[in-house]
Amino acid sequence: MAITFGQLKTWKAAPLGDAGDGLKADLRLLESSRDELEANGVAKSWTGAAADAARGHRDSLVKDLSSHITGKQEMQKALYTAEAEVEVIERLVQGILDRAKTNEFTVGDDGSVTSTATPPQFKSRFEAEEWGNSRQNIAQELADEIEKALAKAVGVDAILARGLPTGIDEQGDEYGNIDPAIAEKWETLTVEERKAVLEEMVKKIAAESGVDMPTIDWNDLGNDTWDDGSITYGYWNDEEPTMALNPNVLDDPGQLINTVAHEVRHGRQHEAIDDMNDWQFWWEDDPFDEHKADGITEQQAEEWEDNFDDYKSTDNGATFDEYYNQPVEKDARNAGRDYLNNLTEEEFNRILEESR
Repeated sequence: MAITFGQLKTWKAAPLGDAGDGLKADLRLLESSRDELEANGVAKSWTGAAADAARGHRDSLVKDLSSHITGKQEMQKALYTAEAEVEVIERLVQGILDRAKTNEFTVGDDGSVTSTATPPQFKSRFEAEEWGNSRQNIAQELADEIEKALAKAVGVDAILARGLPTGIDEQGDEYGNIDPAIAEKWETLTVEERKAVLEEMVKKIAAESGVDMPTIDWNDLGNDTWDDGSITYGYWNDEEPTMALNPNVLDDPGQLINTVAHEVRHGRQHEAIDDMNDWQFWWEDDPFDEHKADGITEQQAEEWEDNFDDYKSTDNGATFDEYYNQPVEKDARNAGRDYLNNLTEEEFNRILEESR
């Protein structure tokens, strides 16, 4: 659900800092406990098989504690970073409201800007037009500032999502988390710019994967609805090839960026299967070698081939778990997650420029 200006007016930075301070206190206790366990968890004088087993168990606990501490440290860092960003948002919101009031405008919770000024008496049409234009300019400037504040809010959400330790956010663990700067930038793009950057992304990933650039279909999923409220973000058809993407979720960049990498991976799976089954003379290069170089084994390709021959689709009566847990989907999900997690602001900006 998109963040509204009404919600943004309630945002406060201080609780984020307080939460970070609370984690700092927890971290001191955890680090002290870990160090004590590591140093004195098993008496140095204890020897024998039981002692070795105890030390192994202690080392495992120390490792788990260290991992837990690292997760809390990342969350603490995210909270402090978000605190600074929300302080900026607070100033932006207050500035918007102050300027609106000074210039006789109101700002609705939905971000709409409405003039409340009573037009004065004008001596000429020129004066009336000049007054009207100045009002429109102020309204547009306020709208631009609102858009800027909302974009920054999306970035804050992404900062906190990325800071969550593994195991807390199942969605993020499975599908990845977008770079906050990319999320913020995305909010400033038009629908057509968003489509263009995704298409450029498909082109880039396909080229790197040795897959033909698919035709991008933005229409087929335009009316996609399911009784259970679920939604199809995209799919790959290898016959043409074609990638369908859902235009109704262009406000969810993380999921769509994951989807384009996920779907191109399906294309790579088909390519690997074709190359594995390709016949060549003994002196010719084996086309499967390029897949091996990228860590794909023939055993994987055989598994994918068997899977595609008996693909589990909910359209054909399979359960969601059967669809979700089949090898080609697991592999594609990993590809989508890794691409999203590793996509940097610099690379995104490069793709954005190339899409224009």
